Amino acid sequence: MSIRRLLMFIGVAGFAWGVVALPVVVAPAHAGAGPPGVTFYANSPIMQKFVHSLPGLGAANANDLGQYIPVAVPDTTTYPGSDYYEIGLTDYTQQLHRDLPKATKLRGYYQINGPDTNAKYLGPVILGRRYNPANPPGVAGNGKPVRIKFTNNLGVGAAGNLFLPVDETIMGAGMGPPVPDPGGPSETYKQNRATIHLHGGFTPWISDGTPHQWITPATETTLYPKGVSFQNVPDMVGAGPGQVPGTPTDGMGTFYYPNQQSSRLMFYHDHSYGITRLNVYAGEAAGYLLVDQFEDDLIDGTNVTGINPTLAKVLPNQGGGIYKYGIPLIIQDKTFVPVDVDIQDSKWNVWRTAQGITDGLPGDLWFPHVYEPNQDPTAPDGMNPTGRWDYGPWFWPVFPAIGPLPEVSHVPEAFKDTMLVNGTPYPYLNVEPKAYRFRILNACNDRFLNLQLYKAYRGTEVKMVKAVATKKFPPLWPTDNRDGGVPDPKTAGPPMIQIGSEGGFLPAPAVIPPQPVNYEYDRRNIVVLNVKEKALFLGPAERADVIIDFSRYNGKTLVLYNDAPAPVPASDPRQDYYTGNPDLTASGGAPSTKARFGPNTRTIMIFKVRGKRSRVPFDKAALNTAITAAYVNSQPPPIVPQTTYPPPWQAAADSYARIQDNTLTYTPVGGGAPVTRDLQPKALHELFDDYGRMNSVLALERKFTTAFNQTTLPFKYIDQPDEVFNAGETQLWKITHNGVDTHAIHFHLFNVQVINRVGWDGQIRPPDPNEQGWKETVRMNPLEDIIIAMKADLPTVPFAVPVSMRPLDPTSALGTTTQFTRFGPDGNPRVTVNAITNFGHEFVWHCHLLGHEENDMMRPLVVMPGP
Repeated sequence: MSIRRLLMFIGVAGFAWGVVALPVVVAPAHAGAGPPGVTFYANSPIMQKFVHSLPGLGAANANDLGQYIPVAVPDTTTYPGSDYYEIGLTDYTQQLHRDLPKATKLRGYYQINGPDTNAKYLGPVILGRRYNPANPPGVAGNGKPVRIKFTNNLGVGAAGNLFLPVDETIMGAGMGPPVPDPGGPSETYKQNRATIHLHGGFTPWISDGTPHQWITPATETTLYPKGVSFQNVPDMVGAGPGQVPGTPTDGMGTFYYPNQQSSRLMFYHDHSYGITRLNVYAGEAAGYLLVDQFEDDLIDGTNVTGINPTLAKVLPNQGGGIYKYGIPLIIQDKTFVPVDVDIQDSKWNVWRTAQGITDGLPGDLWFPHVYEPNQDPTAPDGMNPTGRWDYGPWFWPVFPAIGPLPEVSHVPEAFKDTMLVNGTPYPYLNVEPKAYRFRILNACNDRFLNLQLYKAYRGTEVKMVKAVATKKFPPLWPTDNRDGGVPDPKTAGPPMIQIGSEGGFLPAPAVIPPQPVNYEYDRRNIVVLNVKEKALFLGPAERADVIIDFSRYNGKTLVLYNDAPAPVPASDPRQDYYTGNPDLTASGGAPSTKARFGPNTRTIMIFKVRGKRSRVPFDKAALNTAITAAYVNSQPPPIVPQTTYPPPWQAAADSYARIQDNTLTYTPVGGGAPVTRDLQPKALHELFDDYGRMNSVLALERKFTTAFNQTTLPFKYIDQPDEVFNAGETQLWKITHNGVDTHAIHFHLFNVQVINRVGWDGQIRPPDPNEQGWKETVRMNPLEDIIIAMKADLPTVPFAVPVSMRPLDPTSALGTTTQFTRFGPDGNPRVTVNAITNFGHEFVWHCHLLGHEENDMMRPLVVMPGP
């Protein structure tokens, strides 16, 4: 990634970053990346596409390799009125593709107290049901809370180390504080730390699984057995069934999920400080599907809730059981260690030997671990042909570094070359010519997806044509003469009908036809080259509940195709793997990909449409009516009504914020007098870290910004929290993006409403149709402000919830000061002392590009409880 726009206000960067004078470190040419033309970015072994079927849910739906996603079975007696699960964490191996030379080493969850105790990739899925605490649990369609006892059963000592390169310069991955403090010894944090974060969950903070709520195995020898914010569920501590001892070294933790939300797909994953990106990549992630009676009515043709008076079976049912709610498509990109890794990445085995790692063999997971600068001061043109990221000491303005780049280094993004769905590279799925429902999750660490369907060309490919203007092109088809061309629009498959996002049902279905990604080419526009036209465009952690009608494609094969740039929007062609791509080995990329084989990040999977066509056409009109009814009856009303929302929440006029606005006036749901709220000024800012590596941070934008006081104030995760709510409070945020990457910003606890985006030139952009309703992961684009609304509700729970009291910087001694940002939210100098601080009910907001999150693009999100 290289910066395509100079920071708009050099004074901003100078003010924000120039808080301490540091020597400029001139690192060796390529900063350890070897002689010119040498890179340390490996590519996977060649795998044939579409030879394995899609892994299904449960052992009965295993594919030909025996892969399936386990489904957890609840214990309904240990905690009456709750579904109880015991979830463990372990290392295991699994053969993911026949062409991989060995079963891949993975690290993931499994159910301890269920009939299926096998550790399998992306399992076990938990099925929950919406719970109204005002009514008896498990009665008349009411659900139950979920309780979990989590046990960290990883190895200890060297046996517990990750089998991926760990950079100890990343916050939370290196040295910890003295124990006792002051005067005691300190040590490096262990690599077998883990927790469970329910992504999208409406949970008490003690069960959120935030970065400081990790657990080490019971027999691990460490000064830091648990994270400083760890708290058990109060009524799950003791000596009874389902309880834990509650000691620092018991290797266990308890979680309570209230399920007081509408139906939606969520997922749980690790969130341990300093190693989240690696733990999740290694396999610590699984699904959590929440359903409710509104959804059941639309599937079963019942009218218990009153939203389905015609008793129509509006939503497809894929066979009952958990498949009643659709087929999961969990999409990831990964790279596997090649047989010739010593040639492709000569430092890989150096790292393994130095750390005593016995895994990381051909067929295991590979992860980038060398920071390769774009610049080379010794080269005639000043550039490194195999570089991938800008380097602060060789950039302008100069960003000093405190030392040379680490031998094992974090990288800003980790884009891999092989697409997996439900854990299998390039699977196929046999479908009948009828409508299907799919629950899609972008589970990539850093890669965006632009999903669309095309009829297969020669069985495994998408037919490409030159991206030049032609009469047969649809109006928005790209004509920029891009390398590789664009899909032939004559081969376009069915649209995707999106009915829900990560926030539940949408106000109305959004019909999304195939559309190759296109860019803003108006050079007068401040957001020139941002992504403009797109299909189903998902950032990491975004979800889409979609219906695809295959009824007109009997006998056809359809390819699920992705052409999202990596990164977004300034694509690096070396991260775009497709059939016939140019040979980019001279610049550190991959050779040309051959048809029918990987690496390929465009052709994700195929659908083989076979069988007798349904005589009952899919009723789109009934779907429109039903989804709107489900939304109005199952979702909270919007904070800011707009014309695009259905009655009774439809506004007479839209309330959008303009670029110069510091307040927003709107009429709340229910009418009455208009209200005016301040727009809380937040920001995203892209800079360099202490080692000269590109990083992004969350920031504050100074209030009442003008050309005379324009300043973005970047803050670290360890700095004092400024994002503070009182319980029940509503806030509107105006988030300024001063950078070059599109980010996927995730909010713990909160669902947010996207009001509008506005370019720095003043052009207003309403939210996309599939961004209406509620979101908890939101795309934020360069040189735009985005306005969101959010309300600090807290769930009802049957126990008292304490507040979070912890050091600002848990990795350092109390009383230290030098690690903090040296100014406050007013821009004036501030000395911060590491002290025990009241974080109230502590959550976080962060970028869900995990490479960004892990290098400080995260801030506390605090809700202060009422009296």
